[in-house]
Amino acid sequence: MYARLLIESLRRGTRRKLLAVSAVALGTLGATALGEVVLASGDRLAAEMGSYGANLVTTPAREGGTLPVGDLVKVRQIFWKNNIVAVAPTIDLRVRMGDVVAPLVGSWFDHPLEPGFRTGLPRTRPTLGVEGRWPREGEPEVAVGRRLAQRLGVKPGSELRAGLGDRSEGFRVVGIVTSGGEEDDQAFAPLPAVERLAGLPGRFTRAEIFALTLPEVRNSHPDPRRNPKEYETWYCTAYPSSIALQLNEVLPGGRTAVNYGVTQATADVLGRLRWVLTALAIVALAGAAVGVTAAMTATVLERRLEAGLLVAIGAPRGRVVLFFLSEAALLGLLGGLLGGGLGLVGGRLLGSGVLGVTVPWMPILLPFAALLGLAVAVIASAAPVARALERYPADILKRATA
Repeated sequence: MYARLLIESLRRGTRRKLLAVSAVALGTLGATALGEVVLASGDRLAAEMGSYGANLVTTPAREGGTLPVGDLVKVRQIFWKNNIVAVAPTIDLRVRMGDVVAPLVGSWFDHPLEPGFRTGLPRTRPTLGVEGRWPREGEPEVAVGRRLAQRLGVKPGSELRAGLGDRSEGFRVVGIVTSGGEEDDQAFAPLPAVERLAGLPGRFTRAEIFALTLPEVRNSHPDPRRNPKEYETWYCTAYPSSIALQLNEVLPGGRTAVNYGVTQATADVLGRLRWVLTALAIVALAGAAVGVTAAMTATVLERRLEAGLLVAIGAPRGRVVLFFLSEAALLGLLGGLLGGGLGLVGGRLLGSGVLGVTVPWMPILLPFAALLGLAVAVIASAAPVARALERYPADILKRATA
């Protein structure tokens, strides 16, 4: 009987019910689309922020020491190995090039660290611009910073010899590097050639590592003895400091530090983006609640006589309130499903059109959108329904027939 009354009620007053469904659908559409973008864009935005520089730096624990290049394959053996996007070991020397003494940086440029994973300096410093190209691995080639190239009078195709003590290496210039920073005064050559100049075959003095990480408050390392569970959670979360600790575990003699300038900027940008998108979602849901409240107020006022008769013939007041709220819940559920489906489409369009993020389909958000629509409809309807039925049955009938 209750179900029959509810179905019959839904068939009447379709215009106001469509208004309520539309309001909920619009609100959940906005919330679902924004939520989908936030979930999908975290890694992409972290990667974009990471383009300003590597967020982890490994150096020898002993000052003035070096580390074996062969150990760097271990960075892809830690728990968060798939979060390691790029690695670039370096040796920095001051060498004589013609009449000029300038920094020469040896590094990888397109090195196969393991099958299917190539890495190097262009991946840890993607903001560097190069006219021409980067040196090829194992070739006697060099890329020269813009200001250094002007001092040396070289351009792509020029020959250049670098010397340190009684050792020297010949290079062919293949690129001019532009950064606007210190790289404009440096030269970049394959790591083995610079190792030979330094007399340090198979060694490096510094490694830049770019890892996809989650925003983290600085110095949030928990004490494993006092808070073992908190420590386990931290260790198994892709925080910069937890990845740095795991790198220290697999690189004996090395010390990995977090570049907090990059990681803090990433955390700030992602945090502000989430707050903005959350605020927009709340505004959308608030607008939906206002629409549902208006529609349900009009519906209850229109059906005061029906409500009064139900109470007068013995129906418990709470049961009558539940009847109207059940109707609102069904409308909210329908609006939530409709808005959630449209929001999944809208999130993909918003991500690709505004943020340049490829947003995957996230059907898991659909049940949450339906529940959100149901909650908004019930909460928005509670006040007008309760106010309409707070009087005695006689008062309700008298006002309804007046």
